[in-house]
Amino acid sequence: MGLPFSEPGFRLPEVTLVGLPSSSIGYLAWRGLTDSERLAVNYRAYSLQLEYLQLVLDDLQALGLGRGPGQLTEQLTFTRTQLQGLVANLRSLLEALAQPLPTLGEPLDSEAYGSSDFERKLRGYIVCREYARWIKRTLRDLTLLSNSFPA
Repeated sequence: MGLPFSEPGFRLPEVTLVGLPSSSIGYLAWRGLTDSERLAVNYRAYSLQLEYLQLVLDDLQALGLGRGPGQLTEQLTFTRTQLQGLVANLRSLLEALAQPLPTLGEPLDSEAYGSSDFERKLRGYIVCREYARWIKRTLRDLTLLSNSFPA
């Protein structure tokens, strides 16, 4: 994404995007989720992440950044493909438990594409940061779920 985002040790204060689910949840609230709620929250979060990742890929193309083998565009495209598989698996688990799929709403509209270059870079950073946080939370969620559904 370029400077300042590519600087080693770059950190951004807690800035969020409206519509992008945060992985942050209090411990007792997290621990109190049912198996179905846990799956539904993950399904919703990753379904929305797919939309945001596509926007980031579109932003990279518009900015002319991250092209070439091993570059950000290739990595995010791979991540998005893997995420589509995860969403499909979460959907299958919810359906197997006879649970309704959560409502996603419309987090983005076409105006999101018309942002400034800096806003696009900032958005890309936040989307990637939140995705990494969700992966950590999902690992904890799936660990708890594995106790409920032993192999």
